[in-house]
Amino acid sequence: MAGLYIHIPFCRKACHYCNFHFSTQLKNIQPLVDAICKEIDNEAPKFSTKLTTLYFGGGSPSILNHSQLTQIFEAVSTHFDISQIQEITLEANPEDMIQESMGQWKSLGVNRLSVGIQSLNDDELEWMNRSHTVKQAIQSLLTAREIGFTNFSIDLIYGSEKKSLMQWQQELDWVNSIGVNHLSCYALTIEENTPFGKWAKSNKLNTPPDEHAEEQFLYLSQWASQNNWEHYEISNLSKPGHQAIHNSNYWAGLPYLGIGPSAHSYDGKSRRWNISNNALYISGIQNGTPTFTEEILSTVDVVNELLLTQLRLTKGVNIQQINLLYPGFEKLKRPIIEKLIGNFQIVEHNGHWSIPSAARFLADAITVELMLDEN
Repeated sequence: MAGLYIHIPFCRKACHYCNFHFSTQLKNIQPLVDAICKEIDNEAPKFSTKLTTLYFGGGSPSILNHSQLTQIFEAVSTHFDISQIQEITLEANPEDMIQESMGQWKSLGVNRLSVGIQSLNDDELEWMNRSHTVKQAIQSLLTAREIGFTNFSIDLIYGSEKKSLMQWQQELDWVNSIGVNHLSCYALTIEENTPFGKWAKSNKLNTPPDEHAEEQFLYLSQWASQNNWEHYEISNLSKPGHQAIHNSNYWAGLPYLGIGPSAHSYDGKSRRWNISNNALYISGIQNGTPTFTEEILSTVDVVNELLLTQLRLTKGVNIQQINLLYPGFEKLKRPIIEKLIGNFQIVEHNGHWSIPSAARFLADAITVELMLDEN
């Protein structure tokens, strides 16, 4: 098995853009941690016990106290072989990154921090309803280095009405100066069931044209090539040798187990996802009733998922792999492929189809053209 993902569905505040599953009712953390450990007990025997990666996502995993994190680590180490684990990532928010907590994370074996900075503008952070300031963000990374962490990823959001191209350029200059080795950059997306989505519906939110975010994305790509960053996936960049192992395994189509409310699992033949409700998840785990929905994947599903994930990568999708999975795919899609090549939206090189950097902002629309219809 490639990796284990554990979803911690709690946050101190609800960010105005976020549509992930989380709760701000922190009184229920311990019952949920207990349920997570019981789900690990239940599910581990069904999967390979050797872990390559362990990833704590959310939500805000950094909100857990030392006892709760230790409890989960003990459940993992009891049921899985972690002797060959390469990467243990914990998503953390700057306000939680105090010296004592980070020392505890390191003692448990966490060797990579994914820090939700999002912006270096206090006005934009407040507008997003983030819980930290720019000063806290900068200090959190400095303190983490003092503790001994050397492997960092930081999240930034671009394309909002609050961020000009000049501000975006300044943020990326800061990234170089702070010495992190991985960067995740996401275009602000207005999701329907979020405060931003409701504001947009009632015309209380200024939504810039798509060109605003596209301009900042193209600058990001240009900046990466000029500053020794590998823009290896549409939203992810790394210094050489520092690609995210856990997420790269997702994109490669390797199996993984997801634990916790709303977490997804994949074994190459089926996909399942846990219920996105903390109370129902806890009661289901306690009572032994199903807490997930499962789907057996057809060949068309598998091909479409490979296209969706691998066309986001710089190296693109392996043509031979697609043809082996679905004989006749290339012949069927050749007219569309030729059209996309003619429009400089697809490149055929070294046995792969890939999207050139100038067209990557349109990757979703390009990918849809290549996807198969279920007959």
